[in-house]
Amino acid sequence: MRRSPIQKMVRLAMLTAAGILLQLIESFFPVVMIVPGYKLGLANIVGLYALYSFGLREMVIVTLLRIVLAALGQGTLFSVAFMLSMAGGTLAICAMAAAYKSKIFSIYGVSVAGAAAHSIGQVAAITIIYQQYFMQLYLPILVALSIVSGLCIGLLTHSLLKRMPMDKRQAAV
Repeated sequence: MRRSPIQKMVRLAMLTAAGILLQLIESFFPVVMIVPGYKLGLANIVGLYALYSFGLREMVIVTLLRIVLAALGQGTLFSVAFMLSMAGGTLAICAMAAAYKSKIFSIYGVSVAGAAAHSIGQVAAITIIYQQYFMQLYLPILVALSIVSGLCIGLLTHSLLKRMPMDKRQAAV
């Protein structure tokens, strides 16, 4: 069944709102780790869901809107935290798009690629902003943690895709 453009826009707006909510909720519960700034990335469930149910263009729109609107809601628009989120999100979008288009990776591989790229983007941004090159020492730990969180996000999204109807059916999720 084909949905109207307005139905699609409403679903994308709801996905964006869900992503903002997940990002805000996650910001209230800092993960105490050895590595500063590490988060699970629960809001990435929404971007991954948008990718597999709507497509690449829609994932980019939902993810970038989520980052900007969540920063606006938290009062951190154009702050260092926003710049880190935008750098990580942009690199994650590129990595997920490449992994998805290659048709080699499952949803788990796409998710891990996005999570690892997000960490790389944030470390690159913090290095550029503060000229603190020692932050690159955290990169191996962040990438290792990203693999775990990427697998968890992939599992949650895969489960969500099986339970909720999609607009665009993918043969191999």
